[in-house]
Amino acid sequence: MVALLFQRIGLLRLAVATLAFTSTLTVRVNGISTHFWMLRDQIRDWSIALGPFPDLPLVGPATHVGGYTIGPAFYWILWAIRVTVGPWFENLPHAGGIGQAVLQSGADALLLTAIWRRTESLGIALAAIVLVATAGYDLCLSALVWNPTMGTALAKAATALVLLGWHRGSASRAALTAAVAWSAVHAYTGAIFVTVGVFTACLADPLARRDWRLAKRNAAVIVVAVALLQLPYLAHQVSNRFGDSAMGAVSGSVGRILSGSDRPEISKSVAGYAGAFEFIEVSPWRAPIATWILLACGGILAFRYRRDPSLLAITLVPQVAAIIGYSMFLDDLDHYYYLSLMPAAVLTIVLTATAVPSPRVVRVLGLALFIGALALVPARVRFAATMHRMPEYGVLVDASRKIKNQGQPMRAIRSDFALPATADPEFLYGVLGGRIDRRSPWEATIGADGSVAYRRVEGS
Repeated sequence: MVALLFQRIGLLRLAVATLAFTSTLTVRVNGISTHFWMLRDQIRDWSIALGPFPDLPLVGPATHVGGYTIGPAFYWILWAIRVTVGPWFENLPHAGGIGQAVLQSGADALLLTAIWRRTESLGIALAAIVLVATAGYDLCLSALVWNPTMGTALAKAATALVLLGWHRGSASRAALTAAVAWSAVHAYTGAIFVTVGVFTACLADPLARRDWRLAKRNAAVIVVAVALLQLPYLAHQVSNRFGDSAMGAVSGSVGRILSGSDRPEISKSVAGYAGAFEFIEVSPWRAPIATWILLACGGILAFRYRRDPSLLAITLVPQVAAIIGYSMFLDDLDHYYYLSLMPAAVLTIVLTATAVPSPRVVRVLGLALFIGALALVPARVRFAATMHRMPEYGVLVDASRKIKNQGQPMRAIRSDFALPATADPEFLYGVLGGRIDRRSPWEATIGADGSVAYRRVEGS
């Protein structure tokens, strides 16, 4: 009887996690084949993923503040997406967006399972995932070929592994937790604060229980995992005779502060985090009080779980570390820098419900939170639809397919309608197998309705 009960609970959790995965994935990829955001970064990174694995870079994508991320995990995973998902969609770049959405929804399902098991409240777990997955700004970016969103997915997965207690299990499980957390930094440097929280959990948890042996083992596992994942970066530096700086802008800011020429900008960092939290999690509404609610919930959580260092490490530590860390960054702070921190912020709020001593009241509060989160979804989805979309993408795909089917190389392909400055109307034609030949006598112009006009170049 007991075994049957546990089996049914396991099947229920699997069913709920599967439902969470499919529903969040559906919302993320809805209409992606017609409005995929195909700008410079997406064209660059998908072009790299279309190549053979040995040709992938040994470092991550270039950053807008100079340098690049410190490892190739983003390109490795994107290449795997291209190989597995790409053929189903003619290797077009929106296949990469679908693959990254699969990663995001998989991490959501894992996090839901972890929260449910940790709190024994399905309502709280569902509320957390709905709030995380349907945040408007996060939602509009989640199905995109872009390294910050992959860093967010990996950071979310590492958080879930800590909640599941994997760092307390075998050395291989602890190693996997550390590797996923550090791979998030490979994908996006801003995920470092979540990674700090995960590493803190791996060490603080056994130290709090005075399990010195486990603490030493986890420390060694973290060091080995990071060292192994940095071997590609080391190879890159050796090939460049250690003359290539990864994060020049960041090191420059830190250097100026350490030299005394500048001071940490704490107030700017606090304002940056508050603004990002309100924009990502609260929009399309305006509620400056939300930040104060987050702060109050943080205080309650710190008291409620003062004897649970691993939970505090993955909820409060990343947020505090981000405020401290970004105070050392003397450039402007964009909202997307904080995407990987939003699961920690949401957990800080929803887990406050568990501070109530009555399990029955906790279940009621969890259900209320879930219903409230569902009520926010329609407006958040509508808000997401207003950002970071390229409605011309579907037109370019259809027209590029028509041009390719002509079997005639083109000298150039243009559009008679405006495109974002860094979009390229020739890129999709090349992905589909067409050939650009600057000596060809033919040029093609794509119309806004998807029609194609061909023109023979004079004198060719």
